[in-house]
Amino acid sequence: MAKVIVSTVFKTTGQPTATYVKREQGAYEKRLLAGLESKGRLCLITGPSKTGKTTLYSQVLQDIGSVPIVVRCDNQLATEEFWARALEGIDFERINSKSNAKETEITGTGKIGATMGWAWLAGIIGEVSLGIKKTMNENEIRERILAKPSPQHLIPALKNLPVILVVEDFHYLSESTQTTVFQQWKAFIDNEVSVVVVGTTHHAVDLARVNKDLLGRITQIELDRWATDDLEKIAQQGFQYMRIEVPDFISRELAREAVGLPIIMQDSCRQLFFDKGLQEVTEGHSFNFEKEDAYFALHNVAVSNYAQLEALYERLKTGPRKRARKYETYEFVLSAFAKDPLTFCLRRHEIDERLDKMKIPLEHRPPAQSINSTLKALSHFQSLNGLELLEWREKDQKLYIVEPTFLFYLRWRTKRNRPPTIADTIATILASFEQISQQLQGIAKKGK
Repeated sequence: MAKVIVSTVFKTTGQPTATYVKREQGAYEKRLLAGLESKGRLCLITGPSKTGKTTLYSQVLQDIGSVPIVVRCDNQLATEEFWARALEGIDFERINSKSNAKETEITGTGKIGATMGWAWLAGIIGEVSLGIKKTMNENEIRERILAKPSPQHLIPALKNLPVILVVEDFHYLSESTQTTVFQQWKAFIDNEVSVVVVGTTHHAVDLARVNKDLLGRITQIELDRWATDDLEKIAQQGFQYMRIEVPDFISRELAREAVGLPIIMQDSCRQLFFDKGLQEVTEGHSFNFEKEDAYFALHNVAVSNYAQLEALYERLKTGPRKRARKYETYEFVLSAFAKDPLTFCLRRHEIDERLDKMKIPLEHRPPAQSINSTLKALSHFQSLNGLELLEWREKDQKLYIVEPTFLFYLRWRTKRNRPPTIADTIATILASFEQISQQLQGIAKKGK
């Protein structure tokens, strides 16, 4: 019988194939496809980290035969460099190969025998306006186009080639660059060119804020945490592809503990086999996994793949203290996210409601004043320590968890033979509080 390599089925990098799941009967794929086919739309894909935004657009673009031109943003990216990155992202070699293989026609090029490249793009843009001479070679023409890049240089490529511009993490752009770039977006609308923009949920409104012309031109696809049923399908499809039998309760347990993230589900399914020393499996085999195997896999994923979060956890426990603080507000606020129903966003009053339900001992329950001061200090405290787990939006009175995998790490950093309860979380917080208090008291005594 044939053997299957486990890591090629349950993938955490690249595009999943056997384990690609269309959530909610493909509703998100349909909305993105409709937006791309409606000329001149800005297709905005938003959602927390690792909820499948990149996987979604990659699959849809693959289905329609388009190549993504990806621009990944950062706060140092100036406007001209933004357009330069987009132009440099055009892979003419891949486009030529892809087009020749399909033996199709591309608008503005005639038969596919023509070679697409910088000279071809210059011809579409207008050689005279670029000051290009016939004696120039491809590299010289490229340098001339990139000397002063603009949307007007990029739009002809987007209109005439099987490519689509994808802007990743636009919220990282500085406010001035955001304003300039998205004010220039009207040129895309006028030329009926659709693009994909990927960002976080709470920064979606920034697009309309910087350019009111975009109102009514945005198709937003909001990805939230995955439903447990959809996460289960990742395991089920993978096992079916491998032609093996695994108890159904294994898929359910892993899905329940994946904190709504497909990457955790993929990792945990793969770890299930790795823990048994299996890098590959034989088709037709049956595996009698127990629940403890699932919990062991979850723990190993946490400590192997997210070990770097331990330093953040330790720093969070101490907080910005130079002396012992009275309440463990940072940890209690974070633990509120882990209480059912799982969410990646809490309004201010919802934090109080969740803390009330946690039945924290009165002497340890953070008062409203402590919570408010903690929320206001989050940005400064996190920037000092090079971490960003939470973001408090004062004007919206909402707290967002920026790195949802931290919820998973908190739950499974300790080896367990059952899922942790909220009582376990509180006990851990209070134990760390007592430990740190004792350490600080010891330091104070030595100082005297």
